[in-house]
Amino acid sequence: MLFDTNVHLGSWPFTLVPDLSATRLASHLRAHGIRRAVVSATAAILAPDPLPANRALLAAVRHIPALLPVPVVNPALANWREQLDIAEAGPLRAIKLFPNYHNYRLDSARFDPFFSEVKSRRLRLLISVRVEDERHRYFALRIKSVPAKTLISFLRRNPLLHPLVLGIGLPDLRVVAKKCENFSTDTSFVEWLGSLEDLTQVLPVRRILFGSHTPFFVTRASVAKLAATPLPARTAAAIGSGNAGRFFSL
Repeated sequence: MLFDTNVHLGSWPFTLVPDLSATRLASHLRAHGIRRAVVSATAAILAPDPLPANRALLAAVRHIPALLPVPVVNPALANWREQLDIAEAGPLRAIKLFPNYHNYRLDSARFDPFFSEVKSRRLRLLISVRVEDERHRYFALRIKSVPAKTLISFLRRNPLLHPLVLGIGLPDLRVVAKKCENFSTDTSFVEWLGSLEDLTQVLPVRRILFGSHTPFFVTRASVAKLAATPLPARTAAAIGSGNAGRFFSL
């Protein structure tokens, strides 16, 4: 069974993303062999303040143990400490950032107090590099992915943090991996011939976590990418669930 580190709950106004309820989402994932999933609220990506969407997410998944909520936090807002308080109450003690959608530089000195607080509270950090494939994005939504050079600058500025970087493609991943070791990544945007085999040549297996990016991506395709890999069964199992369990201390 799989542990999915990159799942969203809610609709997306710019494409035909299925608007599944929490119950239906859990059922959909279970049908594809995913027994646990890290879930964030899609609405929090575009909201002026992510708090209401985060509260709605916590309420929606409260009685669905397969869905592990991770609040979206916007450190550019004055209430970021209140946002972190919600994360501390969750089962994973983790937060998710969308720097490009929330319009801030991840490596800015302005956020040093925020990341110090994240470290002191021992919260796990997830960073979304992109939500959509830029080639398929709504033409008026002019939001670029977080640049590799910004990630490198951030990771060097925060050597004691070890974030899970979501949605990064293999070319950028190669660039970042040459400069930094204090991060892990998911498999969602690594679309290549021999995707996972190539990925294991870039990062140690222990730093690769399965992510489907459901419902933006087809869940079955992400699962098949792992099921069809010629990598040893032990390696596939680590990527599919073991590494995520260790990352989130479960």
